[in-house]
Amino acid sequence: MYGPLKFYSQEIAKTLSDRAKEVMTFLYPPVTLYEESGEVVVEADMPGFDKKEIKVRLEKDAVIISASRKIKPEGTIVYNQRPETIHKRIRLPFEVEPALEVAAKYQNGVLTIRVPSKGLRTVKVE
Repeated sequence: MYGPLKFYSQEIAKTLSDRAKEVMTFLYPPVTLYEESGEVVVEADMPGFDKKEIKVRLEKDAVIISASRKIKPEGTIVYNQRPETIHKRIRLPFEVEPALEVAAKYQNGVLTIRVPSKGLRTVKVE
C-alpha cells in the first residue's frame, strides 16, 4: 500500500477505535434495575475492576457509579475496546431518603447496590 495512504488509513482506524471506546464508556457497564422486598436493586456488570477503585454516590433520585483501572497488556495493542474509566448515572424511580441505609457489594465482577424504597409498593392486579 502507498505510504501516505497506509498512514492515513491507520490513523482513521485508530480514531474510530478511540470513538468506539468513548461510546463504550458511556454505555458501560450494563445495568439491571429491579424491585425486590422493599428495595430497588441495581446490578452492574464490571468485570476486571478492583473493588478499591469503584465509587458509588447517591443523589436524591440517582445512583452514580464511577471506577477506573489501568490496562497494561504485554506486547503491542492491536485493538482495545475495554474502558479504563466508567461513569454511569442510573436514575431511580423515586427520591432517596438521606437517612436510609444503602448497601453495595462487589462480587465476581458484579456490583450490587440495594436502595431501600420507602413509599414504593407493588400493586396486585386481579
